[in-house]
Amino acid sequence: MAFFLHIDNRLIHGQVTVTWCSYYGAKRIIVADDKVAADPIQRIVLPQAARGLPTSVVTIADGLKLLSSMDPAHENVLIIARNAQGALALMEGGLKPKSINVGNQAPVQGTKYVMVLPWIAVTREDAEAFKAIGDMGYKITPQRSGSDRALDLVELLRKKGLL
Repeated sequence: MAFFLHIDNRLIHGQVTVTWCSYYGAKRIIVADDKVAADPIQRIVLPQAARGLPTSVVTIADGLKLLSSMDPAHENVLIIARNAQGALALMEGGLKPKSINVGNQAPVQGTKYVMVLPWIAVTREDAEAFKAIGDMGYKITPQRSGSDRALDLVELLRKKGLL
């Protein structure tokens, strides 16, 4: 049993509930993001999108408190961060996931981004946050499904000249 971190700006969608929750055996989803938690519509819609799995939509601070009360030895939990900065904040707050996956990072208008993979747009700030997570000893894998080849995102960022 473990905590699994999934970085995806789409948050909860079919690929997350069907593919990733099944892949990890996750019985619970926690979306930890300050902006999303402040949106009353997201707090209503995201649990409905989870297809019956217990789901919490919380701030990063509240997510860390919630996770500290859980025992990863008894429950597989999928934690979703909207972006690299949110994931880094969770990690700096003490989250120790078994794995870190990037499912999707769509380009954000008005930002200077580089398409690292067809489904992952990264700004220099994103790259720095991903590198900081990698420096903690974690391999970050950009995968759309568990059967995709597990590449190393930090290496891809270096090859693209972002680090």
